[in-house]
Amino acid sequence: MPAFDWKQEKSKKYRWLIYGISGMGKTTTSQYLKGKTFLLSLDDSFHRIPFWQRKNDIWVIDPEKPIEDLNAFVEAFDPNKYDNLVIDNLSNLQKLFFIEKAKETRNGLDNKISDYNEWTNYLTRFIAYVFKWDINILVTAWEVQMKITDPSGQEFMQYGPDIRSNPRDFIMGQVDVIARLVRNSKTGNRGCILATSVDTYAKNRLDDRKLCKVEDLFKVGDDLGRKVETSSN
Repeated sequence: MPAFDWKQEKSKKYRWLIYGISGMGKTTTSQYLKGKTFLLSLDDSFHRIPFWQRKNDIWVIDPEKPIEDLNAFVEAFDPNKYDNLVIDNLSNLQKLFFIEKAKETRNGLDNKISDYNEWTNYLTRFIAYVFKWDINILVTAWEVQMKITDPSGQEFMQYGPDIRSNPRDFIMGQVDVIARLVRNSKTGNRGCILATSVDTYAKNRLDDRKLCKVEDLFKVGDDLGRKVETSSN
C-alpha cells in the first residue's frame, strides 16, 4: 500500500487572525477547524477547555525561555502531519518576550529601545517562516484599542489585535480573515465581526460575509455554497 501523501490530499490553505478580550473564547473557537489540528499554546489557557484537555497534539511554550522554546518548536514541528496549526495568543508571547529581555537590564524591569526592534524582527521572521507551511493557520491575540488617523487627519479609537504595530501590520497583511470575537450581551452567544468599521478593524478576503457565528468562521467555499474570493486585497 503506498504511503499517504498529505500534500496531495490538501487543498488551498487559509490564514485566520481572531482577536478579542481575555476569556471571550478564542482558544475554544479552534475546535471548529476541520481536520487534524496542532495547538501551539503561548499562554497555557487550553487547560480550561474540555476540547483541548482530550488532545495530545499540543506544544506549551516555556514562559521562562519563550524564544528559545519557540525556536525549538519550529525545528521539531512537522506540518505535513496536520491540517491546521493554531498559534494561540501572540499577545502573551509579546509580553513574555519583553519580560525576558528586561531580565538582562540592571534593575530587571526596563526594556531597551533595541528590544522593540528585536521583537519586530523576530515576530515578522517567525510568521513569514510558518506561513510558508502547507497547512491552515489560525492566529489568536488579545484585543486593544488603537489610535487611528484617517486621510483627513481625524483621529479615532479602533479595536484591533494587541500586538505592536509593525509586526501586527505585517501579520494583518498576510492573513485572509481578521475577525473580532464578540458576545451578544442579551443572548450570550458569540459571533465574529468580519468587516471594518469606525470602531473595529476586520477583513474578509474569502467571501462577502460581514458577520458570522463562531462555529461558521472557518467555513469557506463549498461549505457556504459559494465561491472563494481569489483577489489579493
